Amino acid sequence: MMVIVPRIAAVSCLSTTPFIYGIRHEGNLRAELLLSDPDTVIQDFLEHKADIALIPFTAVPLLADARTVTEYCVGGVAAEREALLASDDPLVGNWKEQCGELPFAFAVWVARADTDPDTIEALQYALTYGLERGYEAMMEASPELDPLRAYEALSGFDYIFDNEKNQALQQFWDAGIKVAPRANPG
Repeated sequence: MMVIVPRIAAVSCLSTTPFIYGIRHEGNLRAELLLSDPDTVIQDFLEHKADIALIPFTAVPLLADARTVTEYCVGGVAAEREALLASDDPLVGNWKEQCGELPFAFAVWVARADTDPDTIEALQYALTYGLERGYEAMMEASPELDPLRAYEALSGFDYIFDNEKNQALQQFWDAGIKVAPRANPG
């Protein structure tokens, strides 16, 4: 029997450190991890080089066979959201116009429609594992940095992809706004 190892694409940056740690260290998920910039992550998913990806929210409507999976995302906590919503970035301007003060999810996990449900479940568990070990993730990823300070920086992100964030994204996507994805979600 041939085992198919899923390929998971994500951007390697501060906000994704716990996710990457979980994928690498949680023992039940056997996957190939593809780390690159946001444009390459999107391209890898479009070209079927990745089965699952952490995609900037602006690109999700462009992915015909993608479905949002997992209970996690890269989002902003209230204080960070206020700072973000105060900026003059065109993306933020469009978000404010369409969604007002609704919660913001910078990137969401998507998978192809035919992705094995057991793989999605193993991914969910790996992401939980990484988030529960944020400090260890920061120590491994940035030994040259003060891991405590880096770990504290993670508090600027809200990783739970709840119904409110999902509704906000649906509202934004339904508005049909066309914007380029952020170069770095965190």
